[in-house]
Amino acid sequence: MTVEQDEAASLGDDAYTWLVTAITTFQLPANAQLSENRLAQEIGVSRTPIREALRRLETEGLVRRGDNNRFTVSLLTTKELNDACDLLILLDTYMFTRASNAMSPDDSRALEDLAQDMIDAAKQGDADAWVQADTSFHEVILRAADNPTVADIARVTRRRIQRFWNRSLETSTRLTTCSQEHREIAGAVARGEGDEVEAAVTDHINHMRSSVETILQVAGSVLGATSR
Repeated sequence: MTVEQDEAASLGDDAYTWLVTAITTFQLPANAQLSENRLAQEIGVSRTPIREALRRLETEGLVRRGDNNRFTVSLLTTKELNDACDLLILLDTYMFTRASNAMSPDDSRALEDLAQDMIDAAKQGDADAWVQADTSFHEVILRAADNPTVADIARVTRRRIQRFWNRSLETSTRLTTCSQEHREIAGAVARGEGDEVEAAVTDHINHMRSSVETILQVAGSVLGATSR
């Protein structure tokens, strides 16, 4: 790879990272129209890395290309939500069970500590701190499971669902319950009980499914849409 190609790839990665953050934090809400020119000006790059990033996000389901060849931020359908949750149950059960067989004592303590951080954040109503602890919790599992291919698929799948789940944390009473679910998952992983891990993971994702489905039902009024 030449220096020019390396720099172009880096700009594409930067644009991709910026867009992922903007979409998952709802700086760019569902149904927002995406202008390559405006995004290029805002991020400070040319249209080429923007176009590459949008194509990458299209394959991940975070943006859609319309008949006019313009991109918009995706809004999940109920079927897409259910398909993603069904897949995530399979992926997480595999990864959490695999991690439980390879987890170091330090990793087990880290999971317990992060679950407690989530409980504390829920009590304080600090959604941002809760999301950070949740992300770190799953990264400990993915690292311990040591299967990068499946880990990447799990991250992409969770990202499609969790941006709506995270949005619901502003008003949801599920935050404390979800924190307790993570503590139960951490305990099951530490004990190495495969059936217990599967049951805890399935319950957690099905609860998330229910919460996101409620959000999607009122998405038009709650999420809104803007042009960007």
